[in-house]
Amino acid sequence: MRTIAPAAQAVLAGPVVPMALLLDLAFPTPVRLCTGSVAIQWAGNLYFGTGTLGAVDAVTDEVQSTQGLRFTLSGVPQDSIALALGETVRGTGCVLRLVILDPTTHAVLDAPTVFAGTLDTMAVSHGAEDCTIAVTASHRGDTYRRPKPLRYTDGDQQLLHPGDTSLRYVLSQANAQDVWPAASFFRQ
Repeated sequence: MRTIAPAAQAVLAGPVVPMALLLDLAFPTPVRLCTGSVAIQWAGNLYFGTGTLGAVDAVTDEVQSTQGLRFTLSGVPQDSIALALGETVRGTGCVLRLVILDPTTHAVLDAPTVFAGTLDTMAVSHGAEDCTIAVTASHRGDTYRRPKPLRYTDGDQQLLHPGDTSLRYVLSQANAQDVWPAASFFRQ
């Protein structure tokens, strides 16, 4: 269940509701975009406006829904494509927020998270002068549902941290039968 600030709830009940989407991509140099035509400042970060060039698939908000999303950015100059292709996309975290703005001052009232996940694939379409970049993202619920390849064993611990012997007796102690004396033994 999402909680929304009371000031944002009042705006949502009003006749005019200015909203935008904030997209935060956790690359080594973070990429922050918003669906407005101007930049939005929130939580100490500047989100650059994509205007009509950016698009986000519809977000379904259902219980236990783990549907992925697709983010598209059109009109990218050819010289910027090298920057996009140079980044490792798969596994990069992404957060999509719905920002609710004050109708008069356009100050950010609240920005609840509507999607969180990891980027999966990136498709680049080349045109004559510009390109389109489309990135798909998997929901974080999909990550939690995947089987985990590591177990709580000494062998897996050695793979992660060579030389760490903290789990070498786990198997022998897991099957050990400890016999404790009866309570009457201690009352003598």
